[in-house]
Amino acid sequence: MKKIMLVPDLQIPYHDRAAVRALSGFAEQWQPDQVACVGDLIDLPQISQWTKGTAGEHTRDLHKHRNEAIEIIDMLKIDVISRANHEDRLFKSISSRLPGLMGLPELQIEEFLGLNDRGITYAHEPYRLAKDWYLMHGDEGTQSAKSGLTAAALATRISASVACGHTHKLGLIPTTHMVGGKVRRTDWGFEVGCILNFRSPGFKYMKGLANWTQGFGLLYVDKDKVTPVPIPITGKSFIVEGERFSW
Repeated sequence: MKKIMLVPDLQIPYHDRAAVRALSGFAEQWQPDQVACVGDLIDLPQISQWTKGTAGEHTRDLHKHRNEAIEIIDMLKIDVISRANHEDRLFKSISSRLPGLMGLPELQIEEFLGLNDRGITYAHEPYRLAKDWYLMHGDEGTQSAKSGLTAAALATRISASVACGHTHKLGLIPTTHMVGGKVRRTDWGFEVGCILNFRSPGFKYMKGLANWTQGFGLLYVDKDKVTPVPIPITGKSFIVEGERFSW
């Protein structure tokens, strides 16, 4: 049986560092066959449209954030990362502010995060995880305020199961297709939560009122059968297969 660990939005440096370390410790014990990240691994606030023309552009700490992201990529042993709106900031910033630099390989996200040297896939399109299961970020369609519905809508759109992030919510919604009383298939919409520090400066705009959930996801792949499992993080702990991991 193949085991896949789904890493949620981290938005480094606004991640929950203790929870990420615990996730790494769990992965060392659980030994997943594949580690896939839904994207928004790094925040890149310095080049966001929201900081343009403000002091946030002049912090000169982008290298620090990038280096921490690379450390976590190595720590979690990530194999594939979905494209996402925060990573897209690199291309959008260069294309709008310094278009003459477009095309330089060292300014592509794959090189910027050292992915090519590590053999890590950066998926610009939906990435096939298993039969009828795809990794996406979650911003490819309309975002719902209800957990799981964003992923479920994407699953309906592509007629396959979707694991995604972006919403910072943890939710799992099945849509079963049946004809003549016989189940033909079930498409799952799986939102894998987030591992963010909700008190970090990066989330002041939410005024502490977000309906986000810390967590991550697991997939058990047995030939053509895939079982998705959402893992909530509550009270600085999570439980997998009957074992509690806490910090």
